[in-house]
Amino acid sequence: MDNGEVIPGLNEDWTLGGAKLSEWVGGFMTFIIASELFFTNVGRAMPQLMVIFIGTTFGLAGLRRAFPDEERGIRNAAMTAMGIPPPGIPIPASLQPYWSGAPMREMDATTDFRRLSLDLIFESSEDGEQKESDS
Repeated sequence: MDNGEVIPGLNEDWTLGGAKLSEWVGGFMTFIIASELFFTNVGRAMPQLMVIFIGTTFGLAGLRRAFPDEERGIRNAAMTAMGIPPPGIPIPASLQPYWSGAPMREMDATTDFRRLSLDLIFESSEDGEQKESDS
């Protein structure tokens, strides 16, 4: 089969209805947890529990497909939302505000930049243009 044709779906994981096995397990665990926490009679609450099971499963699958890199994208988005820098990629601007486009009003005096007097060397005007130094 090495004639240059691409076999679609060759490296894809097993899915049932578009949801991977881990998403089905996540839906089943949500089913178990909901049956223990919210319902006293599981037999009478089975329609609601099945909606929770199927909804969680396909909700996780839809969330996974919303990101181009699937599981890695979900992990990175969750870690960024918690304030933890994701591994293997540069830190996003919301976690590293020093590199963001929003200007700081005043710099802390204890930073290395201020202690080394670099703020006097790289002084700038309010227009955002760098001032010419006389020295």
